[in-house]
Amino acid sequence: MMNHAVARRYARALFELAQEKGLLDQVNRELELVVSMYETDSYLRAFMNDQRISPSQKRKVLASVLEGKVSPLVLHFLYVVVQKRREPHLPSMYRAFQDLANEAMGVVEVEVRSAVPLAEETARNLEAKLTAKLGKRVKLRTQVAPELIGGLAVRVGDTLMDGSVRTRLRRMHERLISAQSNVIEG
Repeated sequence: MMNHAVARRYARALFELAQEKGLLDQVNRELELVVSMYETDSYLRAFMNDQRISPSQKRKVLASVLEGKVSPLVLHFLYVVVQKRREPHLPSMYRAFQDLANEAMGVVEVEVRSAVPLAEETARNLEAKLTAKLGKRVKLRTQVAPELIGGLAVRVGDTLMDGSVRTRLRRMHERLISAQSNVIEG
């Protein structure tokens, strides 16, 4: 298991280069694309994680798949990751990079869970309201969670605002049980 500090070191090195070249937002988007491919394509992930395949072979595949789709900076970063055999840790590196980039760009990531997919207009309205309330640019990460039944659960950092139907029903149930026990005791 890779130490989180090592993932942060890789992320910081890429972050500093991207910031120096004025490519922070672009590198963030490109890294997101690469990590998304890595996480969703099981063949690519198995290939990248296979330690029997030489770094030079992996570099050739990366070049053929990503050249022209990502900046030379991201491609060379991936070459270093492959050379050092850190491929399985790309997602951790990306998350650490994203934290640094968001902080530098004044962006707050907000996780929104809803029972059904949010309509585009609803997401835009929510983003605008949160931007106004927080005074920072907001980046929504939406997730469908049918167990919420309805409503939304919004997490900003360590703060959870839970307006889901499931939570409302649970609270109502707790109040009814409490009231019932008060009547029995009373």
